[in-house]
Amino acid sequence: MASGGPPKLPGGPKPSGGPRLRSTRLAIVEQCLVDTLERLREQPAGPRVRELRAKAEVYERALRAWSTRPPTEEARAALLKLVLELNVDVMTLGKQPRS
Repeated sequence: MASGGPPKLPGGPKPSGGPRLRSTRLAIVEQCLVDTLERLREQPAGPRVRELRAKAEVYERALRAWSTRPPTEEARAALLKLVLELNVDVMTLGKQPRS
């Protein structure tokens, strides 16, 4: 049977939100980053893959920093937009023929 707790996302322990529910937007950002990094690992190494991976890692660090200092609504919206754009870039890269 299920433990009754929230589902655990891959990528290590998550900051405890206490009784307060985590933001849906932040959960989307987190899962999107996990998916994006997984797709990048499947790509052959190259300058574009390194560039996209570096962006994903910067966004991940920003998200982790929010466990100690909660973001403003504007910052949440901005990171969501950046992460979704990155995800689209990575999916586009994955559809390109490999040379």
